Amino acid sequence: MKRIISILMLCILPVALHAEGESYSDVGTSNWFYDSVESFVEQEYLDASKDKFRPADLALRSEFIKLVVEINGGIIDELPDMPGFSDVSPGDWFFGYMEEAGREEWLKGDGDCYSVSRFDSAHRDTDIKCFVRPHSNISRAEAAVIVRRAFGKSRLGKAPAFSDNPAGSWFSDAIQAAADHCILKGDDGTRKVRPGDPVNRAEMVTMLYRVDSGGRYPEC
Repeated sequence: MKRIISILMLCILPVALHAEGESYSDVGTSNWFYDSVESFVEQEYLDASKDKFRPADLALRSEFIKLVVEINGGIIDELPDMPGFSDVSPGDWFFGYMEEAGREEWLKGDGDCYSVSRFDSAHRDTDIKCFVRPHSNISRAEAAVIVRRAFGKSRLGKAPAFSDNPAGSWFSDAIQAAADHCILKGDDGTRKVRPGDPVNRAEMVTMLYRVDSGGRYPEC
């Protein structure tokens, strides 16, 4: 009898993976990113059918772009027959998101090549290549630049400069604009934002969750 009860318990235990109010087994109410994740689940930007969110995993460029497009209303335009990026194919799950971001000029590809590739896509003999690196990790600087393009966050001149965000760099204005709108806050106790570091999935969702919060420095 005890053996039967033990077997039954083994069958039952794996079902209770999430605590009440938690969408993923690896995201709990004590996590600093909990509200961001739960809000995105509620709005169906994240897939709640998955058991784990994997907050510490590094975010891919395709994952970041998907969320940016979803927050902006999803894929609106009809998808083209030919991709505008050389490393994105119509069969990829992110194809529509990349094309939408490209058409809206939120995503331009390496060397701002998207428009050239798109308009010359019928002339493959020109061998135009335009890479967007969907499987690569996205840096904090790249994320800030895309956020600025996609959501029109301009500099307000309120947040103090980060010590590791050099003036005149290709990302400096975008980083400071994100700070002005409380999207990037820098590391605790420092004035460093680590622009070259990759964004993990928890940071990705939190950054984009803050986009719609309406926060402005110093009311962060």
